[in-house]
Amino acid sequence: METPGYYKKLLDMAVMAGTIMIASGAETHRVEDTLHRILSTSGFEHADAFVFTTGIVVTLSDPSSETLSISKRVTDCSQNFGRVADVNSVSRDFCGGKITLDEAIAKLRAIKNKKRYGLFLGHIGYILATIGFAIMFGGEILDALGAFLCGIVVSLICLELGPKIKRSFVTTILAAAGMTLTATAISYFGAQWFDLHFQTHYMIIGGMMPLVPGLSMTNAFRDILHGDYLSAGSRIIEALMVAVCVAIGIGAGMAGADLIGLADTLTLSFNLSVSTMGEFLFASVCSGIAILGFCIVFEAPPKYLFACSLNAVFAWAIYLTADFFGLNGLWASFLSTLAVDVFAYYSARILKAPAIIFLVAGILPLVPGVSIYQGVYSLLFGVGNASAILTSAFMTTGVIALAIFVMDTALDIEKRIRSRILKLKNKSKI
Repeated sequence: METPGYYKKLLDMAVMAGTIMIASGAETHRVEDTLHRILSTSGFEHADAFVFTTGIVVTLSDPSSETLSISKRVTDCSQNFGRVADVNSVSRDFCGGKITLDEAIAKLRAIKNKKRYGLFLGHIGYILATIGFAIMFGGEILDALGAFLCGIVVSLICLELGPKIKRSFVTTILAAAGMTLTATAISYFGAQWFDLHFQTHYMIIGGMMPLVPGLSMTNAFRDILHGDYLSAGSRIIEALMVAVCVAIGIGAGMAGADLIGLADTLTLSFNLSVSTMGEFLFASVCSGIAILGFCIVFEAPPKYLFACSLNAVFAWAIYLTADFFGLNGLWASFLSTLAVDVFAYYSARILKAPAIIFLVAGILPLVPGVSIYQGVYSLLFGVGNASAILTSAFMTTGVIALAIFVMDTALDIEKRIRSRILKLKNKSKI
């Protein structure tokens, strides 16, 4: 039995770990599981953790000792895969007896302010993501050049201006608007001055994809599956708000372009289909490049970058294959998400990392960013059926959620069966 001071310090350490994870974008159930593992080392009869997106409550109680409890509000949130993975590693080492409580606290303090890639690589990440997504969705090499400039605009606003504004929603609107104006200007002046014909919509979709709420959406789906409805609801609201901000920014950029006479460069249609093996491989590889940039922006550890990119390549390859065989976008998204979830699950097991890192990497190419663009265009210029387009976006999101529910449930059953078989084998050896 340790001293009361030790248990107070254990609670502080658990709260610190949970705060870092929640603030960095971890799923609620993962944070609760991590805190339970840490608190269970106390040997107390009851070790409880209640986690939601804006706060944490942890409690230790035992008949032989006084009850200890700490609550902590979480306000400073950012998406950082690296910190989630690092805290997960510290938790494993502490619960496994590899490090002491004081060493765990020291490691967590270092993780809290750790920057893995630095500002320059952050800019490179946004640029890679923008170029990769622009080509992945059907753009050409010339469009990649324009997307390069759009990526610079997005990265400057998000990384340089964003910390000064300190309002993520405002930053998202400004980034989307600035990128849209940049894309229309590149198309207009490229054609007027250099006879270069850019495709504005591919540059815009490339620039907006790093802004879409892929992490919030994925976490919401997984929280619902684990019964964390309060956290799921808040994450859904967050995802919707970010999506609305992206749409507002793109709409503002389009309206500004129309006001100064650049709207002729805007078009509605996208062609995601491929007709040759070369196009298929090129688009799939570019999805991996896009996610590589995305993972750099969100500080994923270097040892996970290849697996994240590979999951994106698989996701888009399956989507294009389904499209080639005549399946509609909903079925293509459903099948791709199933494969993404399986890949993320086994990647997490092999690499001993949180599955959310690999899952978001694979799902992001499937997020209906094209529908957001088309919906805004239809609303502004009266072309196409905006309500049908936005309904399609919601349906795609629902299909992705359904696929996650189905596969997570199947994987959970597989895990239980495997655990049961292992227990039976161990009993037979005794």
